[in-house]
Amino acid sequence: MKKGLLFIIGLAFCISVQAQKKESSLYIPLTDSPEVTQLKAVLVELAMQNPALKVYDNKAKIARYQQNKATAGWLNMLQASGNLNEYTLKNNSNNATFFPRYNFSLTVPIGSLISIPNDVKIAKTEKKVIMNMKEEEQLKIKADVLNAYELYAANKKMMELEVPLLEDVYNHYKQTEEKFSAGDKEVSVETLNIAYRSYNEEMVRKVMLERDIRQAKIELERLIGISFEEAVLQSQARTFNK
Repeated sequence: MKKGLLFIIGLAFCISVQAQKKESSLYIPLTDSPEVTQLKAVLVELAMQNPALKVYDNKAKIARYQQNKATAGWLNMLQASGNLNEYTLKNNSNNATFFPRYNFSLTVPIGSLISIPNDVKIAKTEKKVIMNMKEEEQLKIKADVLNAYELYAANKKMMELEVPLLEDVYNHYKQTEEKFSAGDKEVSVETLNIAYRSYNEEMVRKVMLERDIRQAKIELERLIGISFEEAVLQSQARTFNK
């Protein structure tokens, strides 16, 4: 009885393991080649020089200036004044006691004890907010440039697959046209039209793919600031120098 129970448990375990293997086989790991990984890194680095990010750097400078301005509010409380008269001009030490050459005073408005520290904190917080916004924009640009590259690469691959299909339908159409022109009774007008439509459909698909490739390339170059070909050369140079 116990042996039978153990056998059933073992069988159930084997079936479960096989099911898990079958399920996991559906998830194909997508890994880039070293060349593609290097190219993506170069594209992201170039995208990080996007002028949109420089706006945040300038805003951070403004926040720093505002912080310095707020901190300088403490100095505005200190006032100095001069006192020039016949005694101070003659350096009369006896009367200098009553008529000093310089007068200093410190004015401390009660409200400033609260407003100035808060102004400094606001300026510091604004700078942190700006840097957080910059980091968020950097992540967005990184995702945009990688998505643009993936779209470009996918369309290029689809074009490579499309070319032999287009050649096949073109050759089939030309052969059908030649047979029809030669008076082959097995090739009707409808057969010729079908062959032409197939060829025309593949041509339209090719034109659409070419457009998609150009658009993806334009978007990619907008993000990196240089031509895609230049980026590829930079990536290849890094690989060569390693």
